[in-house]
Amino acid sequence: MGKYKNIISTIGRDNKLSRCTDDEDKIFKREEIINSWKVSYHERVSRNEDEMGLRLPQFGALSAIRAHWATSKSPATIVLPTGTGKSETMYATIISERIPSTLIIVPSNLLREQIFEGVRHFGILPKLNMISDKVIYPTTFLYKSKVGNEDEKTLINAVEEANIVVSTPGMIKNMHSAVLDTLIEKVEVVIFDEAHHLAAPDWSTVRERFLGKKILQFTATPYRNDGKKVDGKIIFNYGLSLAQRSGYFKPIDFYPIQEFDERKSDEEIAKIAIKQLNEDLKKGFEHVLLARANSRKRADELYEKIYSQYKEYNPVVIHTGIRPSQRKKYLQQVKDGKAKIVVCVDMFGEGIDIPTLKIAAIHDKYKSLPITLQFIGRFARTSGNKLGNAKLITNVAMDDLKEAIEELYHQDADWNQLLNIHSNQAINREVELGEFINKFEKGHIKEIDLSQLKMKVSTRMFLHPSKRTLVNGWKQVLNPDRTTSLINEEDSVFVFIEEIETKVAWSDQKDIVQYDYDFFVLFFDKDNGIVHINETDTGKGNRLVDSMFSEASAIKGDSVYRSLEGVNRLMIGTLGLKQKPSGRISFRMFAGADIKTGISEAVTSGSTKSNLFGYGYQNGERISIGCSYKGKVWMRWVERINFWTDWCQKIGKKVMDDTIDTNNILSNSLALEVIKEFPEGIPYKILLPEIIEVSNSSTRQLYISKEQKEFPFFQTVLKNPGVVNESLRFEFWVNERKFVFEQIINETSYSFKQIEGEELLVKSSKGTVKMTEFLHEHSPEVSFIQNDGTIIVVQENLQTVIKPKSGIDLPQGSFTAIDWKKFKVDIKSESQGRGRKTDSIQYATIHKIVDQASDIIFDDDGAGEIADVVSVKIDSQSQKVKFHLYHCKYSAEKLPGARVSDLYEVCGQAEKSIMWNDNVLQIVQRMIERENMRQRKYDETRFEKGDLQTLHMLKKMVKSGFETEFEISIVQPGVSIMKITDSMKQIILATDSYLKDTYGLRLTCYFSE
Repeated sequence: MGKYKNIISTIGRDNKLSRCTDDEDKIFKREEIINSWKVSYHERVSRNEDEMGLRLPQFGALSAIRAHWATSKSPATIVLPTGTGKSETMYATIISERIPSTLIIVPSNLLREQIFEGVRHFGILPKLNMISDKVIYPTTFLYKSKVGNEDEKTLINAVEEANIVVSTPGMIKNMHSAVLDTLIEKVEVVIFDEAHHLAAPDWSTVRERFLGKKILQFTATPYRNDGKKVDGKIIFNYGLSLAQRSGYFKPIDFYPIQEFDERKSDEEIAKIAIKQLNEDLKKGFEHVLLARANSRKRADELYEKIYSQYKEYNPVVIHTGIRPSQRKKYLQQVKDGKAKIVVCVDMFGEGIDIPTLKIAAIHDKYKSLPITLQFIGRFARTSGNKLGNAKLITNVAMDDLKEAIEELYHQDADWNQLLNIHSNQAINREVELGEFINKFEKGHIKEIDLSQLKMKVSTRMFLHPSKRTLVNGWKQVLNPDRTTSLINEEDSVFVFIEEIETKVAWSDQKDIVQYDYDFFVLFFDKDNGIVHINETDTGKGNRLVDSMFSEASAIKGDSVYRSLEGVNRLMIGTLGLKQKPSGRISFRMFAGADIKTGISEAVTSGSTKSNLFGYGYQNGERISIGCSYKGKVWMRWVERINFWTDWCQKIGKKVMDDTIDTNNILSNSLALEVIKEFPEGIPYKILLPEIIEVSNSSTRQLYISKEQKEFPFFQTVLKNPGVVNESLRFEFWVNERKFVFEQIINETSYSFKQIEGEELLVKSSKGTVKMTEFLHEHSPEVSFIQNDGTIIVVQENLQTVIKPKSGIDLPQGSFTAIDWKKFKVDIKSESQGRGRKTDSIQYATIHKIVDQASDIIFDDDGAGEIADVVSVKIDSQSQKVKFHLYHCKYSAEKLPGARVSDLYEVCGQAEKSIMWNDNVLQIVQRMIERENMRQRKYDETRFEKGDLQTLHMLKKMVKSGFETEFEISIVQPGVSIMKITDSMKQIILATDSYLKDTYGLRLTCYFSE
């Protein structure tokens, strides 16, 4: 420790001042201390195992700091993964650069103490023979508590005397102004340790006060806790993969569990963590298990209910609620390996230095999975032969694991090499992606992680009759020295990323250039004989195809539009036509209400389709699709490469199918057209725009001024559309009160007026407007059905005509005849009500029709309902959730018959409820909201089976990626299956077709015999 001794004095209650003195207790002056550093510091670098000194990442960071300070005083960021020696890098900077006065800011009390103890002796630098015994150690001040006015002068003197001040942002921010002014004036260098905390208010406030100083920001990640990059130039970045290759880190074994029932989560985490601890101890590893909680109360609960049972591991619990002497004792037991399990709050966060802590059971996660994994990264450092890989066990049921892992890789792609995910819940798609990536030549994937590459889904296609590929032909087009090639010859997929250096547009100076990347993916679909390319530079793309597939020829013209085959309810948004050469206008673009004219011209006049973009449904989901006669097909999706190759195969197969008539595709597509009057037919369905219908927000509300009450839209009902005197009339029901509105269409536009009830208003964050104004901006969509089954959808003053499909009949099993008399049902009584009327249709549906094996059976009847009855069946094994929506309607007469009027409203409700297929989280939240409202108002439940806990569990399942299915049923005892007429069949068919064409859903009908 040198020939001098250290003495520590206290200022106030907890502040410590460490001084170096000689045998006669002489206190050294600052100049003497700095001069001793000059002669006592000897830089050493450990370039191999036999050399003692700074590790290469430490030496690299130190060199980068020196280089930076040679030219700049601006804030600088040093990225060093935990375990590579951040602290010693700080200490080496201070002594080697002979900095007279340094302020070190740390995030926690524990780290503050640890840094103070380390820096006052320059850490392990003396043990590395980098500091001789001639050194006078720095006068170091630990500032951790406020002092009274009587000690303020002493505090100022300590700040003035100290070479190094160690504290936290909150303490610095709240310093006495005189003390802080002294510190700001005196300090030359400010070091922020764990700089990803800079997003926090106290951190940013302190940083602002010291902006004129030299600022160093040390962190294991260049991203702040809010996801943004740490301010300040990154002057040195030693990546995780480098740290791992250099042996500073071992891989992390990640054991994610999915337990959606919070009551079982802790036990599941502990069970797997204890199992890993037991296995590691049997292997001879000296591992300790840390169980992390987010509060003292939680830590005590975990200890008492779970971990205290494992007495053979001598479990302890450590937090600030335990006496300091007891904490110190327990901590020593952990360090000595006597306690193999420690339950704690955050005190084992940043700065921990107990190498044996290798297993982390995270019961309460940090704000995100990346932060959790950065935390466990502290456990991954290598230290001794008796230590294995770090292990992380946590419940990811509340997170979308896939998105969280993507976020982690986005922050630092090196996690891909550090993280071993051990999950028995691996998604097949992810497994397939891994198998696909493994086929690429390994030599090319050192720096680029193919699993993280995403691309806009598009292709240009080339017919290639040969099976031959000139794999190295790309070198004739792209610069081999600046191109990364990723080649999978087995699947004929070729990825090229070329670095491009270009001059900037705003300067002629030759040394000012900008760097970019060109990206090319080629896929040779041998089954269809088509080469697909997705590129950022079309010219180079063409040359690439020529050089690698010499016999390829571009696919152009009408056949490209065959890619639209199989897109249901294709609504064309834009259509470009090339006219005949004799015409003066060579190109025309159609959009909006003009599309119908464009389609007509394309089909009948012989004009050539130039480009087209539209929306529709395919394979049970909404899609967008565009295509061009030049051979390009695209969708508004961003996906990984293996998705793109599958998509290309499907597109190519359709393009090569000469039985597909593109004129039929166009003539059967949908288009908007302007109307001057409402169409013929019965308006049977009305709904507001989907974004309003599915919203559970209360930020937009209906307001009745007379009652001075506000009602969210999801507590109201929009119903009973009808045409009266050439205007569309409909009702809004709010708080069991009726408000009647009309929509008027004239020659050029449309408008709304209220004709019954006091004036209805809409309140939102933007202010208050009349309901009529709101409806003009958010016009309801109304569906009319005509005698032949034609559906006309009207919104604003535009209509879309949907012709019925010919030769289509309802599938077998769609109708189920119910003997309602057997169930003692009054078929004119629809709702069971709060009294649960046993003779109601809804009661019989719940008890006789709904699958009683469902996990949830929910009475949702009432204003703003999803359906009259919602059942949910959860299959945890296959990770699927099935929602079944039952829409009940009473009979218009006492006996079943052939009344089409009995079907209009219930079929409209069935069609309307399809919107929940795309809004699964919202449907679960809507059920939660409606149950809470029922309990608050009546102290009753809507559940016939299940509870709120099950709904909250279901919400987590949906978030985590469980597949969801929907089935929709209509229950109408007024319809006799034996007497169904053609007009009744038309509306049932229209509803069935709507469900099938859009999301591929099944419609079932429960009628009378």
